[in-house]
Amino acid sequence: MIIVLHGLDELRLRRRLEGLRVEAGGDAGAAGADVALLDGRDAKPDDILGPALTVPFLSPRRLVIVEGLLGRFEGGGGARGGGRGPRVDAFSPLLEGLAGGIPETTTLAFVEGALNAGRNPLLRRLDEIGVEVEHFPELKRGELVQFVREEAQLQGVDFQRGRSVRPLPEDEEWRRPREDDPAQLLAALHPNTLELARELEKLALYTMGRQATVDDIDLLCGGERETTIWELVDGVLDGDTAKALQALRFLLSRGESVSSLLGQLAAAYRPLATVLDLLEEGASPDEIGKAIRRPWPRLRDAAIQRARRLGREGVQGAYEVLVAADRGMKLGEVRDELALEVAVTRLLALAPPRAGRRAS
Repeated sequence: MIIVLHGLDELRLRRRLEGLRVEAGGDAGAAGADVALLDGRDAKPDDILGPALTVPFLSPRRLVIVEGLLGRFEGGGGARGGGRGPRVDAFSPLLEGLAGGIPETTTLAFVEGALNAGRNPLLRRLDEIGVEVEHFPELKRGELVQFVREEAQLQGVDFQRGRSVRPLPEDEEWRRPREDDPAQLLAALHPNTLELARELEKLALYTMGRQATVDDIDLLCGGERETTIWELVDGVLDGDTAKALQALRFLLSRGESVSSLLGQLAAAYRPLATVLDLLEEGASPDEIGKAIRRPWPRLRDAAIQRARRLGREGVQGAYEVLVAADRGMKLGEVRDELALEVAVTRLLALAPPRAGRRAS
């Protein structure tokens, strides 16, 4: 059997792979000698054909997993693979070998994350051979919340609804989560299913059978990501290139959703347009803070300063950058991560550095 597994729902994809391993060797799973994990990012046709054509040694079936091969052909145009990455023709020996048939005792799985299935030339050629394709799409917000509830039951975590009540200094009140549903807060903090499962496992150990609250989620599961998200937003709005790009690289390395990060940036610019309108009307800082729901002096004053530095042209330019990035991602014109990186670079160019700080 030849199967392609792709998508951003990493947990379901990994569980499907584990299911294939179990299918290959019964309840005990395929033995180590009969599982081959290949790095497709630099694999050659013979590197894949060799293990795929080998009969199993200790198990009823052999499982060959190739990760990252299809991603080498993302963004390439035409049947010959376009100008980026390898040419599909270079993998003709692999395609011909697979078309000739692999042993019935072999399961060959091609695994990929984000994949433009309609435009990937290697996937089209594999489809002509007659492979099975399974897509594990990224869960949307409502689906993520439902996933959290179901996974929490599996992990033995019980949620208690209610607002955050932990004490915070007055100037840190802006950090208090607004959600009263722990599942909603956790889904907002970690839009990656594999990471959510890990956070729930950690939460189960932390709560030890008692109900988990939004404060538990905020303290245990939100700290590092929350800080880094704010570092990304602050760096972009303040024109701090080093800070913004360091935070962006960290978030992407942890598998954060590109669309979620783009949405966070868009949300950061919305209050600035309101601030500019109110400044023109002569509103006081207190009135502005109330209007943008940031009554705390430090956060309110930072928004006012950023709005003044950017001005209307800067805010409008930022929206144009974000809309262009979103459009390019949805149309498949550019890889999601590349679209986000380009957008952040352009946003940084729009933001005048803060007074007293040199541009990075």
